[in-house]
Amino acid sequence: MIKNSERTYGSIAKWFHWIVVFCFLAAYVIIYYRIWFLGNDDPLYRPSLHIHAAIGFSVILWASFRIGWRLMNPQPKMSVMPKWQSYTAHWMHWILYFFMFAMPISGWFGFGGSVDYGIFQIPTFRETGIGQWILELFNTEWDIWEKKWDFFHQDISGAWVLWLLIATHASAALYHHFVQKDDTLKRMLPGKLEK
Repeated sequence: MIKNSERTYGSIAKWFHWIVVFCFLAAYVIIYYRIWFLGNDDPLYRPSLHIHAAIGFSVILWASFRIGWRLMNPQPKMSVMPKWQSYTAHWMHWILYFFMFAMPISGWFGFGGSVDYGIFQIPTFRETGIGQWILELFNTEWDIWEKKWDFFHQDISGAWVLWLLIATHASAALYHHFVQKDDTLKRMLPGKLEK
C-alpha cells in the first residue's frame, strides 16, 4: 500500500520517516565519532565534518518530501488515547518537523565550508548573496554570526534539545506498543498491520 489509509501509514510515508531517522542518526554517529576519536591531525578529521554536513543538510530535502506527502495524504486515525496524549503527540510531531529544518539550516549558517555532494556543492552561507546581505543587514562579522549559530546547533539543539525530543518520541511509541498494546508503533513499521 503506497498511500496512507485510515488505519496505517503507506509505504511512502514510512520510507520518508525512516530515511529522516537514518540521516539524523548517521549525522550524530559521524560527528560524535569525530569528537571522541579523531584528533585534529587525523586525516579523517575534516572529511568527517563534511560528511556530517552533507547528510545533515539532505534532511531538508527528505523532510520537505515528507511534509508534502503528509499534506497530500489523510493521516491515519490515532489510536484511542486520552486527549492530553493526542494533543501532545500532535505538537510533538510539529516540533520535530521544525527541528528537521532548524538543525540543518543552523548547521549551514555556522559552517565555514561548502556542503559537498561530490557532483555538486552548496556554497557556504557567507558566500551566498543572501548570506552577505544578512551579515550586512545585521552589521555583524562572520565570526560573531558563526558562533551564535554554532551555539544553537551544537550546544543547545544538538547536545540536548533534539536528543530529548527523539528520546521522548521513541519512548512514547514504545509505551504505546508495550503498555497500551495498540497499533501506534506498528503503523510506522515496515509490513502490513494484522487485521
